[in-house]
Amino acid sequence: MAITGVTQEPQDYRTVYNPIEYVATSNQTATARFKFIFDVKDGSGLLLGRLKVPADPNGFGRCDIHGICESYLSKDLGAINTGATADGFTDNTNSYKEFTIEIGEEYEVGGTLTQFLAQETRTVVTFNGSLPNYRGTTVNFYDWQTNNYFQNYTVNTTNRKWLTNAPKGSGANKSDNQKVELTDEGWLYFLYDHSGNPITDAQITTYNSAGGLVATYTLDNNVSSLTNKKMLKIPYAPNTLNNINPTEFTGTVTQPIITASVTSYRILLLDTISSVVTEAIYFNVDSECRYQTRRLEFLNSLGGFDGFNFTKVSRRTEEIERKFFKQNPDNMSSGVISYDLSDRQKVQYYTKSKPKMKLTSDWVDVATFNWLLELIESPEIYLYEGGKRIAVQNIEGNWEEKRSDTDSVFNLEVNLEFGMDNYRQRY
Repeated sequence: MAITGVTQEPQDYRTVYNPIEYVATSNQTATARFKFIFDVKDGSGLLLGRLKVPADPNGFGRCDIHGICESYLSKDLGAINTGATADGFTDNTNSYKEFTIEIGEEYEVGGTLTQFLAQETRTVVTFNGSLPNYRGTTVNFYDWQTNNYFQNYTVNTTNRKWLTNAPKGSGANKSDNQKVELTDEGWLYFLYDHSGNPITDAQITTYNSAGGLVATYTLDNNVSSLTNKKMLKIPYAPNTLNNINPTEFTGTVTQPIITASVTSYRILLLDTISSVVTEAIYFNVDSECRYQTRRLEFLNSLGGFDGFNFTKVSRRTEEIERKFFKQNPDNMSSGVISYDLSDRQKVQYYTKSKPKMKLTSDWVDVATFNWLLELIESPEIYLYEGGKRIAVQNIEGNWEEKRSDTDSVFNLEVNLEFGMDNYRQRY
């Protein structure tokens, strides 16, 4: 007598901040003190958590393990290049993890509560994503769950998707391509699954202002142990691409590959038989003179990090909080009271300043504006400044969708607060 089946389980890949549910059945649910046992273990067999649930009125055991899994995932930011050579393909070991779920049960046997563990075993790969339940045409959790939408994102055959909802563009120098500057840093994230032909290369194709081909580069996939499900990333922004070690390319390559003569470029992935396995994504190199560009990097809903440049006027402000006490403003010496203009009655004993910044984008199209909702609500945002990545958070309260049939031109404003406050001397 035992667990008789698992009637529901997640797909191979699951966003860790959405439900990760299992439903089991047993022929012992009527037995005294019966409960289903769901053990969550890591790849080495270490028990991370145990959940016990009673059978529901229909005899099913339902369990959501995502609360346990969340604690074991974090993020993988790309290294900022300060003259050192950068990696090409990189394994994001903090952003995904495979878990083993062992399903068992416990009930009374001869008056003693007895456990029967690991009667059914399942595995799931979780990654650091959090999909909305519903948000129009973007990727929704219910689509991912019910329609096996995740298969569109597991890169193992043709036309799979990157882990970003950013506009992909449509060709060399097209207006709907993402804009980047030569100094920008940035990475593209994707889910790798070994069930198809292995991914061997990233192809980077550069174009000039007339749309003519400048060069094609083949970046080798040097990540070891590609026999497992993984979440990888590759550079896409000009400065990151230009700092890749030339030995990671096929053939002889001289850096930089994104030069001043390159006005746009395309990135896609290839497998062992040189078949294209991802959608192409296009970038335009923006060299227009303007105000100081402020670049933000933010965690997107699919677990990767996107970047966007704010090129209009930016302004810093400081929100200052002060606390005071009052004292006698006089001095007494040898029984004589005296006053001095350098003395003070009201004393400032606490000063905290909260640095803030308001950023304004250039005019953007509908697709870009609506994609940037992910920036507005992102829990992790970084400002690139002075070769450093600085933690900030958006304090904007609301967002409103733009539509091409009702709205003409528009830009995006964000109000940022820096991750650390400043304090002045105490009196």
